[in-house]
Amino acid sequence: MDWLTGYAVFHWIATWANPFCDVFFRAVTDLGYPTFYYVAIAPLFWVVDRRHAAGLFLLVLASAYVNTYAKVLVHTPRPDPALARVLDMRPYQSHSNSFPSGHAQGAVVFWGYLAWWIGRRWFTAVAVVLIALISFSRLYLAVHFPIDVLGGATVGVLLLPLIKPLQRWADGDCFAPRWLRATIILGACALTVTGDLAIATISGSMIGFLVGGYWLPHQRVEAGTRWHASGVVAVGLALQLGLVAALARIPATQLLALCGSVALLWIIALWVYPRVAALWLRPSAVAAR
Repeated sequence: MDWLTGYAVFHWIATWANPFCDVFFRAVTDLGYPTFYYVAIAPLFWVVDRRHAAGLFLLVLASAYVNTYAKVLVHTPRPDPALARVLDMRPYQSHSNSFPSGHAQGAVVFWGYLAWWIGRRWFTAVAVVLIALISFSRLYLAVHFPIDVLGGATVGVLLLPLIKPLQRWADGDCFAPRWLRATIILGACALTVTGDLAIATISGSMIGFLVGGYWLPHQRVEAGTRWHASGVVAVGLALQLGLVAALARIPATQLLALCGSVALLWIIALWVYPRVAALWLRPSAVAAR
């Protein structure tokens, strides 16, 4: 059991760790932060498939809610930096709990959905490798115990059956009746008041997605060439990263302000920007779903 709940795995990693692996696994672990998922999903809305992207966005948000509240309920500490070679201090800066690993859970959800969406064996193999690398990076950086990583991966697998219901929802009305959408938005606001920084961010994403979703089914960007599509993605990501940088200036204690700002970010990213980009390419590019 020491290999699951103790420090034996960190001591084993320390016997072969080297500067190249330090840099490599720091880069790999960045693929498991929510910012990467949100930035990666947005271009799928703009130029690929809005319906599938909607399902992926909702699954990522559902996973984030589950992971955040699971950590609050279980409330286990991170590995002690005095007893392990900790290389990523970001979790300690936010005083987050350890079980289950959000990186392992998010990797299974995100790459598992993409593997289902693309439906190619080669991509499924790539997805499995990325899930394994992201999960192992948490052990290499000594910010999670093995039991945390296994728990996160297990929760992620349990959430994957939501893919088809979410996709059916996206293929239909996509954004639910108004009363249900309003109920979810009010619930997200209530969670923000009683939650923490992570809950405020997740709730803001949900609110922005649902508010913007009132318009989202009615337009898409029809980039006629790869150059057009590349331009839409490049400009959109620059805009989105600029907005994310602006959000970083909001004090962590201002939860409602953060929630509202995140909501505005997603309204701009998923509704305003696609319409502007479509008109920028050509007026006829604003097409009905």
